Amino acid sequence: MSASSSHRIVRRGPRPVNIPAVLRMLGIVMILMGVFMLVPALVGLGYDEHHSARACMYAAITSMGLGAIPAVLFHGSTKDERGRIDFFRREGLATVGLSWLVGGVAGALPYLYEGTFTSFVDAFFESVSGLTTTGSTVMSGEGIDSMPHAIAFWRCFSQWIGGFGIVMVFVVLFPTGGRSLFRSEVPGVSREAGHQRVRDSALMLVKIYMALSLLLAAGLLLVGMPTFDAVIHTFSTIANGGFSNHSESIAYFGSAAVEGVLVVFMLLSAFNFAIYDTLIRVGPRPAWRRLVGSLEARMFIGIVVAATLSIAGVLWFSGAPGTSGAEGQGGPVEALRDSLFQVTCIITTAGFATEDFDAWPQFCRILLMLLAFCGACAGSTSGGFKLVRVAIVLKAALVGVRRFARPRVIHDVRIDGQTLDEGITSSVTGYLVLWVAVFLFATTLVASFGTDLETSATAVVATLNNVGPGLGGVGPVENFAGLQALPKLVLSFCMVLGRLEFYALVVLLMPGFWRR
Repeated sequence: MSASSSHRIVRRGPRPVNIPAVLRMLGIVMILMGVFMLVPALVGLGYDEHHSARACMYAAITSMGLGAIPAVLFHGSTKDERGRIDFFRREGLATVGLSWLVGGVAGALPYLYEGTFTSFVDAFFESVSGLTTTGSTVMSGEGIDSMPHAIAFWRCFSQWIGGFGIVMVFVVLFPTGGRSLFRSEVPGVSREAGHQRVRDSALMLVKIYMALSLLLAAGLLLVGMPTFDAVIHTFSTIANGGFSNHSESIAYFGSAAVEGVLVVFMLLSAFNFAIYDTLIRVGPRPAWRRLVGSLEARMFIGIVVAATLSIAGVLWFSGAPGTSGAEGQGGPVEALRDSLFQVTCIITTAGFATEDFDAWPQFCRILLMLLAFCGACAGSTSGGFKLVRVAIVLKAALVGVRRFARPRVIHDVRIDGQTLDEGITSSVTGYLVLWVAVFLFATTLVASFGTDLETSATAVVATLNNVGPGLGGVGPVENFAGLQALPKLVLSFCMVLGRLEFYALVVLLMPGFWRR
């Protein structure tokens, strides 16, 4: 037997997942969440709300204490006995997937200590909805309006945290496994990219995110929004989350200027952040070329314009109730204003509302739900299926028809002038099949608890795509409180699935993922 063949026989297969390293990272997530909770505690003290400040402080101590156990116990687990890095793709996937569930548990603590919710399921639902930037809520209108400042701050601050991803902090602060974490959290990072390049990319994304936040806060202050409200809605808008500290949401302000500023920044947050990265690193001309040359960006702008005009026309000609004109009978300007704001909120998955669009004509309701499914651009803070995937699926379907008609001719799926590999097309198609399968299963499960089909289906769409409101019993003027505990947990899981775009969480359910 040759030496080479002998070597092949004794060579080990794929190693198992480094579970201690994953547990250590999850412990760090708990510690970071605890650190974040200190901010609303300070807000509570600033408003002399000592009970809510103590609640946030106790929550912070609990989260940091629980997180310190695995963080200290498994210190050094990210490297093997020879000092080499032992934290790779599978550890990154496991950490990212489980971080949103662990973060959801930690984020529920301020609600429980304050007494906002007596049920852990409700607190967990609200926490996950915040971190995943979904914006669905189990709080009543009275509960929202009566929230202490500290809890209102935490509720929206959690969306801002979730907007750029809890795990992004690892990439900036912790060198070990940074590339694996970043690639798991933000798809599309090159396998060949070195750690320093990945860290630079993460830092740039965080800087862009913060810059947009500061600009929006300044804009809201300029149009007369109170300081606390401006901060709260900045968190929700840049993250495209949709939480508000008012039960009437943006309608509370009754200001076209406020709506205009929010529309601009919801749209800005829904474009691929790589365009802003190009703008900062290279300059305006390359960024403009990238924007104009992007099929997804052109689709996004075109759909927003077309949907806005279509819904505005229907609202105006039908005299639909709920437009911003007097007695609900607004003219074309009011119809256009309401349509633009609601279309923007839904397609960017921000989830704000100025009107009860569930009372609009059926055409408008269906179109808004289609927009909720599509979502905005990849690489943004928006949820949804993403328009680039929609484009790939449609082009793949068209190529299939062409191949059937002319089987000897080579037909490729091309996006922005580049031919896509069959693997990418298959992955996107598989993603759609997975989305439909989860949608059908979750809808059936929620409906089996006595919820009507419209409410069940749109609740699943709203949570899977991180939109916030649905139709029927979970419409823009309703909430999710009427659902039973198990459906709430199912929908919470749907939020995390949508935030991680399925694969990063579904893969954790495969036994083979954890074994050799």
